[in-house]
Amino acid sequence: MTDGRTTVTRLTSSAPAAIAVIEIQGPKAIELVQHYWSPIQGKPELQVNRIRYGMFRSERNDRVAIGESIVVVQRGPEVCELHCHGGQAAALTILRTLVSAGAQERQRSEWIAHHASTQIAAEATEDLLRASTVRTASILMDQVRGALDEALDQIEKHAKEGRLAEARRIADGIWRWSDVGLHLIHPWRVVLCGPPNVGKSSLLNRLLGYSRAVVHAEAGTTRDLLAESTSIEGWPVTLIDSAGVRESEHEVESLGIERARRAIDTADRLLLLIDPDAGWTDEHQAIWQSHSSKCLLVRTKSDRDDSSSPPSNIPSIAYLVSAVSGAGIEQLMKAISLSLVPDHPLPRTAVPFRSWHVENLSRLLAGNE
Repeated sequence: MTDGRTTVTRLTSSAPAAIAVIEIQGPKAIELVQHYWSPIQGKPELQVNRIRYGMFRSERNDRVAIGESIVVVQRGPEVCELHCHGGQAAALTILRTLVSAGAQERQRSEWIAHHASTQIAAEATEDLLRASTVRTASILMDQVRGALDEALDQIEKHAKEGRLAEARRIADGIWRWSDVGLHLIHPWRVVLCGPPNVGKSSLLNRLLGYSRAVVHAEAGTTRDLLAESTSIEGWPVTLIDSAGVRESEHEVESLGIERARRAIDTADRLLLLIDPDAGWTDEHQAIWQSHSSKCLLVRTKSDRDDSSSPPSNIPSIAYLVSAVSGAGIEQLMKAISLSLVPDHPLPRTAVPFRSWHVENLSRLLAGNE
């Protein structure tokens, strides 16, 4: 409902894409569309659920300022969808033109809240627009379709009827996916760390598939954190190249090292890199003692290492990789994925994806102890 207003809403994400979809709804919706849009062929009158192709023209001082190819679909007596190029310029021009003609811009969140069946479905729809991979989008789509709502309804029903053990079983089943759910649109943070000149920047570039970090033979080249978003086996990940951890009297390098230490403390996973020549150092030991539970050991520069076994002072089996040849990179990426998501939800699984979902489950489980 628009309460007598004519509103215009961008339904798709504001991020660049192939297509953007804009909805105009209200008493003047059809009139405004037909004023600015003209078909490539056929009569200009629109018909419900008939797809039409034409040009949207923004007028200024009776002169044509822009012409944008769009697809128009009238969805109802007072509703039209405009499908245009997914870049920022086309959608923004159409929105501004319709607003200047009297339509009121409506926030996408308001539109979603009005059309969604439940609060969780609305939240899942909003997050779906921000999903960066097909895998995470599929999980969120299941929640849009009611997977989490249905599971929570079952818990409530069992609890009201005194079947607390069954309610807890279902809650436990949802709870196990909390970490996955909270990272569907907020990537896991994976920090490449270790002493200077162990190959962190080279490995970052290889994992990303393109040159993002500056690589130089001189130790201490990286002076600050360098973060880049990617995905590993369909899971969103931010890879962070950090300054080499060591004692330094250089003020700028020291600031980079301190930031590296903070990133190490807050990371979801650490790739602790080991140079095959230098082996295990005091810097490695310090990181290992504090964060061994989230460390994956990585022996770099395997193309320069002729030995078949790791140095004797390395405390655990390490993954052998070469940023130059690419050897071992696929195995390392699988190991990263498996360490972050040891198991993944099957289709139609209920997955909590907002902090309040997890907090409510925590209270429920605590109350049934």
